[in-house]
Amino acid sequence: MPLLELAAEAVAGGVDAIYLRGGAGDAGVAPTPDVVRELRARIGDEVIVVINGDPGAAAAAGTGFHLRERDPMPANARALLDPIAMIGRSVHSPQEAAKSGDMDYLLAGHVYPSVSKPGRPPLGIGGFAAIAAAAPCPVLAIGGITPERVAEVVAAEAHGVAVIGAIAEAADPRAAAADLRGALDHALKLREKVSHMDETASAASAPASIEIVVNGQSATIPAVATVHDFLTGKRMTDAMAIVERNGMIVPRAEYATTELHPGDRLEVVHAVGGG
Repeated sequence: MPLLELAAEAVAGGVDAIYLRGGAGDAGVAPTPDVVRELRARIGDEVIVVINGDPGAAAAAGTGFHLRERDPMPANARALLDPIAMIGRSVHSPQEAAKSGDMDYLLAGHVYPSVSKPGRPPLGIGGFAAIAAAAPCPVLAIGGITPERVAEVVAAEAHGVAVIGAIAEAADPRAAAADLRGALDHALKLREKVSHMDETASAASAPASIEIVVNGQSATIPAVATVHDFLTGKRMTDAMAIVERNGMIVPRAEYATTELHPGDRLEVVHAVGGG
């Protein structure tokens, strides 16, 4: 199937980004603006398109720009591209991922054995997870991705997946894309649900109150309370109270932001005006 027709079928199946990689090996010749315009005519303007090669070509084509791991970030790339254009990079190690703070996304792989990388050992799910943990931006998993493997990479903190053969070599590229889209959406929703459950469990397990010592006497206060909250609960005003916390005078201007913790020792003097 011709490339542009294949891309259109993939988008129809749910793909929301296309990486047009020009050239072979180290040639890295970016697709021309005419090719991108023809692609846009088939897939519309909502789909993200990135190309490799030269940021000037990406700017002329109105696309994002993708770097290989060994490519330095061109100094003028951000200035040349549209402000909303994405710049990404391929990475193969946590060390390289950690140095990619100026990227909008990373493409990490190959995660599983892949026919496009013969003779090269895959990262494995542990290797991918290490990259995702080190990355300062979203990471997409690539290499040997199938619908059955999507849940595993998402559980390892993938924000998405990228494929070549899973769609390009499928008998029905649109259906293959739809299967991947469905698997990804399901896995992302499941991860969000689990994360929400973890947050809820953490909140439920947090103590409702804590014990502190005030002027030598034990006192129970709400778990999340500031010096100001404590004084208000005792019907004291900030202006008329002097507070020492763990041997240090608390500046009155910081009463509202100084949180109290279990075991804190307060000495509180409440001045009362008189005639």
